[in-house]
Amino acid sequence: MVIDELFRRRLLMVVGKGGVGKTTVASAIALEAARAGRRTLLIEVDGVGRAAQLFGVAVGEPGQAQEVAQRLCLMNVEGTAALAEYLSMIVPVKRVIQSVFKSRIYQYFVAAAPGLKELMTVGKIWYEADRVDDATGERVWDLVIVDAPATGHSLQYLGMPQAAYDTFGGGLVRREAKRVVDALQDPQKTSVVFVSTAEEMPVNETVEMYRRVRDQLRLSAGLLVVNRVHLGGPCGEDVTLLEDVLHRRDVGNDRPLLEEVARRGREEIGWIAINERYLKRLRAEVDVPSMTLPFLFSEEFGFREIRILAARLRDPRAGAASAEDT
Repeated sequence: MVIDELFRRRLLMVVGKGGVGKTTVASAIALEAARAGRRTLLIEVDGVGRAAQLFGVAVGEPGQAQEVAQRLCLMNVEGTAALAEYLSMIVPVKRVIQSVFKSRIYQYFVAAAPGLKELMTVGKIWYEADRVDDATGERVWDLVIVDAPATGHSLQYLGMPQAAYDTFGGGLVRREAKRVVDALQDPQKTSVVFVSTAEEMPVNETVEMYRRVRDQLRLSAGLLVVNRVHLGGPCGEDVTLLEDVLHRRDVGNDRPLLEEVARRGREEIGWIAINERYLKRLRAEVDVPSMTLPFLFSEEFGFREIRILAARLRDPRAGAASAEDT
């Protein structure tokens, strides 16, 4: 299966336009990876804690992993905190490092240095993907999954290590940037998962981002997940028959309800047609394996819905009932 092949990587970058359900998809992939036996870390980059909300936990401290399910931990990574963590490792004297953090020069440098936060964020992400337990000598995580920022900002993050490597003539920064670039561009280690919905604007952005990831950043594109797809739905002939009945007959007190059913049925048929058209375009222009996830008619998204989507990733025929067993 495509999803099993992805789980052989060490790092998955989940990218997409804002509003397409990227965090939801990243969470579902992470939950399925953990169910499949991988020690998984889900990283939310500069987020507002949406992933934590989906798993029903409080937002943790930046850079600290918190367990949200068996074999699955969640971490929020933020560039300024990642830089502070890095400096704490290379300056072991606590009194000295605290003085550095409080200085106006340091605060100005962090705010003004172009790309520094993005570079430190990607460095922290790869540190976690490459991290080894000192006691056992084994990797702490089998798989790290990153819920990246929205499309434009994601490209900034993914491109920053190469930009740092090209900018610095030598020294520690260039060596570290080269190490991260090599890891990101290694298709055996890193893969990009694109998330879209089958609508015009998200499809346009997905196609453009796929081309830039492939041609400019030279990263491996592993999977396209098309989220919130309207599947099945009412038969057009049935809705037409209902509309004819409402036009020709007196249905009494049931009319408001039946009229609403007819309207919603016609709306759903329209969405199915839109989704089919843009699914066809995505599959023609984004040359990677693809999977679809259904539109879940749920008032609020939470852990139950993530389980349903994780089950669909494992088996496209799975439904809500089978998800209860994950």
